[in-house]
Order: sequence, then structure tokens, then C-alpha cells
Amino acid sequence: MAAYEIPIINAPFQRLQTVLNQRSVGLVLAWNTWLGRWALSIEIDDVEVVSGLRMVPGTDLVRGFGLGIGQLMLVDWAGRGGDPGYAELPSGEFRLVNLV
Repeated sequence: MAAYEIPIINAPFQRLQTVLNQRSVGLVLAWNTWLGRWALSIEIDDVEVVSGLRMVPGTDLVRGFGLGIGQLMLVDWAGRGGDPGYAELPSGEFRLVNLV
């Protein structure tokens, strides 16, 4: 199984296009100030298939959706536990990783 880190920048809303498991994938990450959490939306071949998914560390974020992109995990790189705040995701304390 290969692991690929998906880079996250320091911005409250970001959209990136990548290839995961040979599929064209758009990822939209958005910081929700009111809820104090990150949300993820996913597009496959320019069609939104998942919207506003809560990013929970240590779980396969796309399990059960049958997207064919492998596992997408939010990893607690710093090992502190809990959910990432705004700064912890772009700083690398939590990392978004694709496992195929």
C-alpha cells in the first residue's frame, strides 16, 4: 500500500485538483468558523459526489462511498489527539493522506 500526502495551504477555503488511484479528483476544504471545524467536499470527474464531510482524524473519510480513490485519511501527525483547529491542518500537525 502506498501513501501520498495531499498538501494543505494556510487558507480557510481551498480547492485543489489531483489524481487519486488514477481518477481525476477535486478536493474542496473549508474552515467553518461557527462550528470550529474543517469540512471536505469531493468531486470525481468534475461531479460533486460528497459535500461538507466532517474531517475526523484516524478514519477513512471516504469509506462507504465507493469512490474508487483508495482511502483518504486525516492523520494526527503530532499525536496530540482531538480534532484539528484552523491552524493545525495547514501547519502539518494533521495531514491529509491518500492510501492506495
